[in-house]
Amino acid sequence: MIRLTCDNCEKPIDVGDEMAGQKVKCPECGDINLVPSGPRRDTAPVKDRAAEAGYPPAIGPEVTVMRVRRAMFRAKPIRFMLLFIGAIGGLVGGAVMAFSAALLVPGIGAGIVGVACAGVLAFWKLMTLGEKLMITNKRTVERTGILSKFTTEVRHQDIRNIQVSQSFHERMFKVGRIGISSAGQDGLEIVADDIPNPDKVREVIDLYRSI
Repeated sequence: MIRLTCDNCEKPIDVGDEMAGQKVKCPECGDINLVPSGPRRDTAPVKDRAAEAGYPPAIGPEVTVMRVRRAMFRAKPIRFMLLFIGAIGGLVGGAVMAFSAALLVPGIGAGIVGVACAGVLAFWKLMTLGEKLMITNKRTVERTGILSKFTTEVRHQDIRNIQVSQSFHERMFKVGRIGISSAGQDGLEIVADDIPNPDKVREVIDLYRSI
């Protein structure tokens, strides 16, 4: 009798010795597992690269390793500064000029500009709160939306490719795009823009991949 542990759900699977070296389906979750042959049963267990790096182990219950939200200033520094200066300058300038009858009209205009810039910043922040990349020890999940939500997930064991793309200024500010594809799809299943430290995120995901 050969006992192995399911790569997906961690449940024990017992098969006959004649199944050594063949593939079996987990009766619990349906995942396909390779039955070790006789010599492989005597070898030392595979090291957990994630645990060795100080992260939650790959084996065991699913736990959250990292949550990543879109960056604002680091992703669009010029736009952020213009909106921030416009909001502060417009609101403060409008309030000051409103006390002068001669500057009342310009003050109202400055106040409108300040409110508009502040509104754009608030909406931008709201959008970043609605887009999140969550990495667990089993899968990577992308969630988008505030009122309505859309979720895409890829199991680490199914990841075929991870792409990190950065422009020159994105490399300077350590931000960029991450694209993840699985073996079952031709295109990218997860595409997340304006991700802080994308290379670090890729390194963490790679710790849980079978590479």
